[in-house]
Amino acid sequence: MSTKEVDPKRKWLLIFIPVCLVMGVLEFFRGLSGNSRSWLYVFEWPFFGLFIYYMYWKLGQPQPDWDESDDPKREID
Repeated sequence: MSTKEVDPKRKWLLIFIPVCLVMGVLEFFRGLSGNSRSWLYVFEWPFFGLFIYYMYWKLGQPQPDWDESDDPKREID
């Protein structure tokens, strides 16, 4: 993989996190103009952005191999 190619999952990350932040700013200005329901979305949209990043990070971590000898439910023959 060359350095110019971007991981497909990272493309979504680079698209949706800025979109969530922009939507949070948009809702902030809507809240200032009198729309009281927008104040909830001011906090919700950045939370979605943080959640997307967290899930990207969490799912990108290496998973340990499952060792059947450690399984407490394994029956001993």
